[in-house]
Amino acid sequence: MNLLKQTSLILGLASLSIGVWTLYRNWKQKLAILFTVLCLFISIWALSFVSYATLVGRLSKDIHWIFHVWLVPVGVTILSKILSREDGVSKSLRWISVFGALILSVMISFSLGSGDVFWNIVSFWPVFVVFEFMYVMAKDLFLGVPVSVDFFSPTKRIGLYFGLVVSLITCSFDHIPQLGFTIPALGNLLLTIYLIFISQLVSPQKILSIQALTTRFFATVILSLVITGFFALLYQYMSESFPLFFLNSFLLTFAVLILWNPLISFFRFLGRKLLVGKNQLGELQLNKFLTSLPFITSKNELEELIQKSFLIWIPNSKTKVLELERTTKLPEAVEKYLYRNSNSSLIPIIHRELIQMEKDQVVTSELQKNLEGILNYLDLMEVDVIFPIYSSDLKHPIPIMFVMLSAAVSIDDWHEDYSLYSKIFKALQEVEKTSVKISQIDYARERDRLILLGEMAAGLAHEVRNPLGAIQGATNLIASSSDPWVKVIQDEVQRLNRLVNQFLEFANAPGDQLEELNLGECLERSIQNLSTFYGKQAEIKFEAHSLKPIMVLGVADHIQQILMNLIQNALKAQAKLIEVGLEDSGFYIKDNGVGMTEDVKKKVFQPFFTTFETGTGLGLSICERLVKFSQGEISLESTEGEGTSVKIKLCVIKSSS
Repeated sequence: MNLLKQTSLILGLASLSIGVWTLYRNWKQKLAILFTVLCLFISIWALSFVSYATLVGRLSKDIHWIFHVWLVPVGVTILSKILSREDGVSKSLRWISVFGALILSVMISFSLGSGDVFWNIVSFWPVFVVFEFMYVMAKDLFLGVPVSVDFFSPTKRIGLYFGLVVSLITCSFDHIPQLGFTIPALGNLLLTIYLIFISQLVSPQKILSIQALTTRFFATVILSLVITGFFALLYQYMSESFPLFFLNSFLLTFAVLILWNPLISFFRFLGRKLLVGKNQLGELQLNKFLTSLPFITSKNELEELIQKSFLIWIPNSKTKVLELERTTKLPEAVEKYLYRNSNSSLIPIIHRELIQMEKDQVVTSELQKNLEGILNYLDLMEVDVIFPIYSSDLKHPIPIMFVMLSAAVSIDDWHEDYSLYSKIFKALQEVEKTSVKISQIDYARERDRLILLGEMAAGLAHEVRNPLGAIQGATNLIASSSDPWVKVIQDEVQRLNRLVNQFLEFANAPGDQLEELNLGECLERSIQNLSTFYGKQAEIKFEAHSLKPIMVLGVADHIQQILMNLIQNALKAQAKLIEVGLEDSGFYIKDNGVGMTEDVKKKVFQPFFTTFETGTGLGLSICERLVKFSQGEISLESTEGEGTSVKIKLCVIKSSS
């Protein structure tokens, strides 16, 4: 077997493998389907040439030349889809190539053509691919027409154009006998390499740089050489017995498929050692990040450190940090995925490519729906990878923060393997301690500020109360007067006194210590006390929805103060029924009052904002401060004309049965 037949065999087998593998990985992608069709055409074209040149037969020869002419419309179509937005010129070239290929294939099948002119037309029919290619390249590089698939910058696309030109030209030299058979044999090898190169471009993952693409391509080339070596052992069978060659080819292919994963893993490992080396994430870089965390004292500093570190770990990446409150509602599919992986040996990161690969492999519609939901969330957040940071003081891990990464990388890239993400994930879990420390620092700053504000408020209240006392005393002396303005003065003095008292409550930092409370008992006792004062104005109902005691951190007096403020607000909103309910992580209070508009709901927690004539605007602000002091959260929902519901979530210590 001469060199041309050997390289044609390599091209035929390699293009078949490349096409099938590309379709397997991306069977839903139109571009991948077109590329697979091209690879199959090239495979049949090359293998039929080997069969014709070795066994000599008209059938193999006709198949070879028919696929030779049909490669033109297929190639023109794929070039148009991959590189250029199809226009009139591309459509004309495609239809000319299709019409010509149809005529030529009929003439070849029925032996209607003969002579040098006919076979020269058949031989050089692929020149239409070159015309289309030159047209697309001119539009892209010289006219600046945007490409359909912007996988590379214009400078780097020149390399792709150059590779295709060289492959097409060298492959066509076997039709020019004067140039010998060495050049077309080289063209077959170049076309094989080029197909491997292009197969990486039509895969769904993003590839950032020529370096990443080259390293992945190099791994595939090494593996291809190993497989080629296996088939080279069959050389003597090819020349002696085609059936024996076919049987041994099947056995070797079966063996290669079994060894595929071990081989690809080995050569990727080898590639990392040879080409990446010191560029991998080292312990020094991780330690630098970890040693910087204790010196962080604000959220802005923490975000800046994370962003700078990711630029070192994964170059050209964009990072954003999302804090998750207890009230933050994540998609159900995301919560299930994180919970499942946090309770397994898997690193619970959300990686777009891993999710896509898992989605392509699962068979149940429910799992596919869940994975599709995760992909939709990644699209919504415009990120590719999510690193969750978990709370360490809870029995079941709950994410308290997301580090969200936008980066055009693939886990299959040699310089971006899964161990990299594993190291980053473990390092990021130390951020939770820093986040807690920052919260403590912020709390201390807020406490100091409130202490100062309380001292100022106490002095101001003293200065205000003295003249108020004098006014109150003066009105009492003339209380018997029939002047109606005396009553107005007395009411306003009382209102100012209430305002001063509530202002002191709002300004003074809570001095009580948090303690472990049975929330149900605390609520029931507080409601009994409050019903004595407010029970005649509205019906107050208490329902313990939870059947087990809920132990929380808090202050009993604070809970009663919160309930009192909320009940007073409900009564001012003309509520006739007030429901208080116990839940697994806190309690709620719901009324059937007049409700609130959307504008009012946005301002209810602002100090001194009120819609009531007799209100001070500090009731809900005080509730919010007391809830936050207990490390809890407060939220409000209201519908105008229907009523208002306030939910308080507290820090649950344990649930005992």
